[in-house]
Amino acid sequence: MALYELCIDLGSSYTTIYKKNSGVVLREPTIALMERNAKLSRVTKIGFEAQKVIGKTAEDEVIVHSVVEGVIKNMEITKKIVTYFLGKVVPYKCIKPAIKIIVCLPVGLSDTEYEDYKTLFYSIGFAKIDFVYNLVSCSLINSDLFSASKANLLVNIGAGKTEIGAVINGKLLSACSVDIGGNLIDSAISDYLEKTKGYVVSTSSAKKLKQEIGSLYETDKSSMEIFVGDMSVNSQISTIISAGEIIKPIYECYFKIVQSIQAFFNECSSETAEDIKNDGILLYGGGAQITGLEYFFKKILNMSVFVLDNPEVCAVMGGEKLFGDYSLMRKVIEEN
Repeated sequence: MALYELCIDLGSSYTTIYKKNSGVVLREPTIALMERNAKLSRVTKIGFEAQKVIGKTAEDEVIVHSVVEGVIKNMEITKKIVTYFLGKVVPYKCIKPAIKIIVCLPVGLSDTEYEDYKTLFYSIGFAKIDFVYNLVSCSLINSDLFSASKANLLVNIGAGKTEIGAVINGKLLSACSVDIGGNLIDSAISDYLEKTKGYVVSTSSAKKLKQEIGSLYETDKSSMEIFVGDMSVNSQISTIISAGEIIKPIYECYFKIVQSIQAFFNECSSETAEDIKNDGILLYGGGAQITGLEYFFKKILNMSVFVLDNPEVCAVMGGEKLFGDYSLMRKVIEEN
């Protein structure tokens, strides 16, 4: 039997898989297309294939987000999604290979929600499974920004939630999560354009606006052409949206994240707070890619702020160090 070692981050928006000695081998949307009629319900598309038909589904089809705010909401569909992704990165042919995995978990799960993760991955069938907090795994990547002997404050701005935690030497000292992430920002942009412009904008279009021209710089002059539903003429039209027209909902969401970081910092011990104040805050996750984020956070928090390289895949990159040092793996598992 072949042995594969994988690190999996099952996110609300994307699933990311790292393979030992190969790097990140998959990053696809954690979604499925369901066909439902009087006779049956079945999954017909998963990941990128499902993403292609968002907004173009038939009456008997629905896009399912099976993981919401880091919580598995539909066990059966999530199992189909994960199994499908695994089949794309590990060759299943005549012999089922032995697979060892590290699963990156969000902080703040209830006991039941944590058991759901265990149930999911054990039901798929792996040779060995270890569960590591997302924040801890990220803290193990090779980066000059991390201090081995000091506490580091990490903030993971994901799609469903934002996780905040202090980590030292692979041990999570304390952490919290808030239900603010990329999905909420997308909805806020859509709602704001409807309220101020009378435009009906899908959340997928709002996401494109955020990714292409979203900015926390008040003077940003970027713009983008999109199709919207104009309620004043009851028709689809092409229009230009500027960065300035969507900065308010973006600002409000990130300001709430900043407030949560400040509240967390204020609850830290004086020793931990001193380390954080000296070394700064480390940001990652898909939501850390917004233009002007470091400037915005620095201005309000009055401390150094750094966005990690490749912020959307940082969590699984920690698997590289764990797979290469099994004594570290045992230490991380035992201490968290």
